[in-house]
Amino acid sequence: MVSKLLKYSILLLLLSAVTFSSGCVYYNTFYNAKKAFNEAEKAREKNKYTSGRGGTAQYKIAIEKSLKIIDNHPNTKYYDDALFVLAVSYFHTNEFNKADRRFRELLANYQESEFVKESELYLAKTKLQLKDQDEAMQLFEKIFVADYEKSFKSEAALELGIYHFDNKDYREAQTYLLAVRDSLGNNAEKRIAQKYIADGYFNIFQFNSALGAYLQMLGMNPDKNEKYYALYQASQAAFSVMKISEGMDYLNTLKNDELYFDSLGSLDLAIAEGYLIEGDIENAEAIYLEKIKDETDRRVAGTAHYQLGLLAQFEYDDLLKAKEYFDAAVKLIRGQDIGKYALEKSSDIGKLETYARTLIIDSTTAQEQIDDAAYTQFQLAQLYWFSLNKPDTAMLEMQYLIDSFPTAYDVPNAMIALSQMYREYKSDTTTSDSLLREVINKHPSSDRIPQVLELLGLKGTPADTGYAELYIRKAEDFLVDSDNIDSAKYYYQYVVDNFPESDYYLHARFAVLWVTEEYQAPGDSSLYFAYDAFVDSFPGTPWAQEATRRVRSLPRQEVAEDQGEDGELAPGDSASVNAGDDEFPGNAGVTKSGLGENDEYMDPELALYVDPDGNRAIDMPLEPERIKDEFEYPVEAYRSGWEGELAFQILLDFSGEVVDYILKIRSPNAEIDKEASLAVSTMVFDMLRIPPDIQESWFVYKFKVRKPDQLR
Repeated sequence: MVSKLLKYSILLLLLSAVTFSSGCVYYNTFYNAKKAFNEAEKAREKNKYTSGRGGTAQYKIAIEKSLKIIDNHPNTKYYDDALFVLAVSYFHTNEFNKADRRFRELLANYQESEFVKESELYLAKTKLQLKDQDEAMQLFEKIFVADYEKSFKSEAALELGIYHFDNKDYREAQTYLLAVRDSLGNNAEKRIAQKYIADGYFNIFQFNSALGAYLQMLGMNPDKNEKYYALYQASQAAFSVMKISEGMDYLNTLKNDELYFDSLGSLDLAIAEGYLIEGDIENAEAIYLEKIKDETDRRVAGTAHYQLGLLAQFEYDDLLKAKEYFDAAVKLIRGQDIGKYALEKSSDIGKLETYARTLIIDSTTAQEQIDDAAYTQFQLAQLYWFSLNKPDTAMLEMQYLIDSFPTAYDVPNAMIALSQMYREYKSDTTTSDSLLREVINKHPSSDRIPQVLELLGLKGTPADTGYAELYIRKAEDFLVDSDNIDSAKYYYQYVVDNFPESDYYLHARFAVLWVTEEYQAPGDSSLYFAYDAFVDSFPGTPWAQEATRRVRSLPRQEVAEDQGEDGELAPGDSASVNAGDDEFPGNAGVTKSGLGENDEYMDPELALYVDPDGNRAIDMPLEPERIKDEFEYPVEAYRSGWEGELAFQILLDFSGEVVDYILKIRSPNAEIDKEASLAVSTMVFDMLRIPPDIQESWFVYKFKVRKPDQLR
């Protein structure tokens, strides 16, 4: 009996020990999670309004410990507490999807928890990080208008204000920002709100209000950076309302404060800007000349060079000196915005030499030479007008084109451009309209006639006739609206016969073939050869590409059986059809007729995805993170103004640099191909974003070419 009681007592003690031990483990785990979490929160709060970072390692410990509570001890006393610690820790370690799921779990299952309201605030911030802005703003708005703790309402209002500010709804933003500044926020939040309020006024050009708001920041106990920002921006607002001396005072206040000695270069540049606005070129130039000697700050020296270039170009009309300054700026700050502007301006000035080519016209001069010379002259005039700010010179150059190359294709363009120059620069509508009417009289079949008629208000009048676009529209109307095939073909052929210089010429030639194929197919191989001849005559054009696709759709056997002797195909011969040895532009191994080598046809799109080893190439899943030599549209291609897409196969090394490439689909211009190849060869991709299992593959990269804005 004693033995049984003893065994029973021992068993109870063991069970009690296990239970106590389990409880200790549970509590210790929670205690350690909470301790790590609190330490992380303290570190983060310390940097809340600066870097916003801190405590990452402790947050990760909190995650590890909290997960043990949640996984091993569900429905226990501290479950909602552990869930909150886990969710917040996920948020501050940037695992936002996990944070979102845990916050929603807490709000759905523990509606009486003390952490509900704070979880709603965190859920709103999480939604913001997940780019779900609409839902985030709804949650912030709920917190802002409802009965929440003041600090929660302040944070919600600040987020709402910044959201509307970022969306350029500055007046709506102020509703929330003023609430933070005037009643809800702590000192740091009030200063943040005031900065946004001031910037909002500045962005809507209310510079006097902005000036007052920036100065108000100075009375809010700003830190070093906030004081600098307030005074610097106050100077810019003062300059904008021509309070130059006041703006200079704010900048000199910063210059005389030893806290900002590391910013003296930037402050001097701002003071020089004030001199320029005041019209004091001499003092501004003196500062810039001093700053180009600054060897400690490339940005300051580069900006000073750029400003001196502008002065040389626009104040002293010395383009060569301006180019020297711009080139020096590029060397110092090439990757920055001002460096890019300097490169563009240097390039524009450099083009003067390229465009300064003369052509002596005599009876032996080909029309193509005249057209090229006229187009170069047109580009020169546009350069003076748009880039070099020399409108009088631009007008003289445009008039020279009209007088010297009367038969050139671009003369109507030049007359229209000169007309608009008279209208905009000289306010001379009489001369402007006279030039437009001269276009109609001297170049009635030009493709630019519709534009002229529009400018003169003559669209739809009896004058609205005689140009290629009109007949193209008639052909399309007959084809689509009336189903009158013969009339449609007549007008397409009319354009072919009467407008060989028109931009619509190829359109019409192709349309004649297309209408025949679609509605009047002859049933023999004549269409095949017609398309093939079209491709041969106009390689590289979009219409030739479409014709190539049409060739491929025609039955191959029908074509083969139709061939005669004398080197052409006999029935059953499987060799390439009438292709010769030339490759179709841009498609290695594909003949003009669209057939592949070794008598096997391969679609260029399919060939594009066969790498040099015969394996499948893969579409590049991302754009390069940088290009060492950016694509620059070549001057030699200005005449064609070609836009489109080239296709490359590229091979990357372990660092993401292109180590080999093959241009598979070309443009019709060799210089474009050359520039694009240079750009592609200097691309660098982020290998961390490419799955490891395909990193050693050949990739297909489509390179888009767009012509410069001035050619549009």
